[in-house]
Amino acid sequence: MKITIQTNKNLRKKADFLILSFSYTSKKTKPLFKGDSFKSIIKEPINTKDFLGKAKDISLVYSSKNKEKRVLLLGLGSEKELNEYNLCEAYASAISFLKNKKASSVNIIIPNIDMEKDVLVKGVVEAIYLANYNFDKYKFVTKKNLFSIKEVCLIGLEKRDNHLVKKASIISQGVNLTRDLVNTNADDETPQTLAKLAKDFEKISNKVKVEVFDKKRIEKENMNLLLAVNKGSNKDPVFIIVKYKGDPSSKDSSVIIGKGITYDTGGLSLKPSTSMDTMKSDMSGGASILGSIYAIIKLNLKVNVTAIVPATENAIGPKSYKPGDVYVSACNRSVEVKNTDAEGRLILAEALSYASHKIKPNRVIDLASLTGACVVALGEEISALFSNDRTLAKQLIKASNKTGDHLWRLPLFPEYKKLLKSEIADISNVGGRGAGTITAALFLQEFVDKVSWAHIDIAGPAFKSTLSALHPTYATGAGVRLLVNFFENLK
Repeated sequence: MKITIQTNKNLRKKADFLILSFSYTSKKTKPLFKGDSFKSIIKEPINTKDFLGKAKDISLVYSSKNKEKRVLLLGLGSEKELNEYNLCEAYASAISFLKNKKASSVNIIIPNIDMEKDVLVKGVVEAIYLANYNFDKYKFVTKKNLFSIKEVCLIGLEKRDNHLVKKASIISQGVNLTRDLVNTNADDETPQTLAKLAKDFEKISNKVKVEVFDKKRIEKENMNLLLAVNKGSNKDPVFIIVKYKGDPSSKDSSVIIGKGITYDTGGLSLKPSTSMDTMKSDMSGGASILGSIYAIIKLNLKVNVTAIVPATENAIGPKSYKPGDVYVSACNRSVEVKNTDAEGRLILAEALSYASHKIKPNRVIDLASLTGACVVALGEEISALFSNDRTLAKQLIKASNKTGDHLWRLPLFPEYKKLLKSEIADISNVGGRGAGTITAALFLQEFVDKVSWAHIDIAGPAFKSTLSALHPTYATGAGVRLLVNFFENLK
């Protein structure tokens, strides 16, 4: 898709559609653009109250005198309540509507609102890219049914604003890369293909170094929890490390970690058959981390970030790891495996331990589609946040409020640690049915050593059961915009 800028609306080219935006406050509909050139077009829908301008309101009008024969009136709701997130949601609804109308080209009058220009442009451009996304890798006969907008012109911006458009497009690329990874077949998106993708990041910038531990190196590192999960698979595990040094003069550094279970059968603690068709999405955390570090590198952010993705299948075979067995992690903490379907925390434990002891960063953030209990507690719109650092938690919540990657902080309640007690090992990998999201986080905390840490359980938002304008496939790319915003504002 091509996005261009035109400063003067009178010089815009012809297009299939024009989008005009409006606000709605105190029963009053207000056009969010200057001049009277569109007055005759918008008069009737507003006078008849067919269109009010409430958030995501859409009305289509026709004009033979306009450069665009069809004009879409878009409601943004109250200007006082308008922010980057609901601005993005509103424009996504418009783009989705126009995709269904098979629009090829669209002109958008940028709304005249009291909002910082970078936030305004980011909200509109991300909506365009994210709502226009299609995944057609496996579409052949029905591919003709998919449609995407080819050209968008943003009217009212200056040429110097091109860098803002480019920045938003890069973040969107990171989200859509994540979506592609999650949507791809588990037999096509393996630990090895994830490693190859990460290696390609070295081509983007000379500030990037990528190291991939193969099975022999993982054995040498004594990452026995990762090796245990991998035992039933015919595909070797990998431990991916992407080092980006965007600020060599600074000693501050961060590690971001993602769960890379490329397919999860549940192991010998087998999942119900009706739950398996979405289990290629169990690497959503790892995919989000790769999408995030891709965007961070492309944006050339002045931060030092290391991305880690431990990746394996959790498959079934004659060598599968077994409930009741004990495995010793690289940090010499033993784990009794009571449930082989609680495998994500095992591979994350090795990554958290490696980050804490070998890299020793200022902060560690991990993302994982970790627990079904999180979906029960918070649904599909909100991720659970746990942290041992109040400042880090506040920074992440601030980023979530801006981007719409919603977070809700849950407690690392120490009393629940007793639920993880094992009679034959240092700790067990599950703590029973109650407080499952919290006990999973408490398990992970055992492998974090003297570092600020946050765990984000994206089980709900990463792969939704329903589609929306902003998320036209079940894979959403949750976490990418959150992390990029976090690192953009890290001080």
